[in-house]
Amino acid sequence: MKKAFLSTLCGLFTISLAFSQTAAPTGEAGLFANAAGGNPMLNLAMADLRAKKNKADYEGEVLGSPYLNDSFTPSKVFYDGELMGDFFVRYNALNSEIEIKESFEDEEVKRLIADKNITVKYGDKELRFTTYINKKKETKNGYLSLINKGKNYKLYHRLAIKYVEGKSAANSMVNAVPSRYAPFVEFYYQIDGVDRIDQLSQKNGKLLKQIKKEHKEVAKFYLKENDINLSKEADLTKFFTYLNTLE
Repeated sequence: MKKAFLSTLCGLFTISLAFSQTAAPTGEAGLFANAAGGNPMLNLAMADLRAKKNKADYEGEVLGSPYLNDSFTPSKVFYDGELMGDFFVRYNALNSEIEIKESFEDEEVKRLIADKNITVKYGDKELRFTTYINKKKETKNGYLSLINKGKNYKLYHRLAIKYVEGKSAANSMVNAVPSRYAPFVEFYYQIDGVDRIDQLSQKNGKLLKQIKKEHKEVAKFYLKENDINLSKEADLTKFFTYLNTLE
């Protein structure tokens, strides 16, 4: 598997023997360029971190952060289920990108390329690049975390951050509202045997329309009897654990 992983890398991009002498890639086609040299086990699918300048950078004070955690967190990186090594990771939830360093002191930050075979154990979550469909029926790519799995359904958690533009003060009697980075959470589900992941409604009536027909009546009763709050991850996990016991 390790040899196959490295072979895949070679097929995707040219490995740089002297990273500092290689120009940074541009455009989506260049995202596979410039894997780090050295120990081949550390030659993960990493690319130069693109300097993405959000317009918020130019608009004065911005509250919050595009990162779930501004610090780099010790994390494990897997490729197709096999451990590739221990790294320091920071998740840019605004751009849905994983930034990675080989050591805490390392000043060179790289970006983990979007590969569905790569899983990152980040805190209490396992982040995997996935294709999913949001409530607007738009097909998106980003990082989801599998939080419940059974014979009938899989339940996913998505942590994300959006940029909310501030407002100038209309007059001297009103304070300006600063721009901010606003975290939010979404949940997604997958029915066993169906090759798609859809956003889960967190309203009882709409959610019951999303699950299997044969489960609707018992699920409705379970939601009522157990006072399930669909806005809470713990309750959602409890609910899907029950759904996965049904025939």
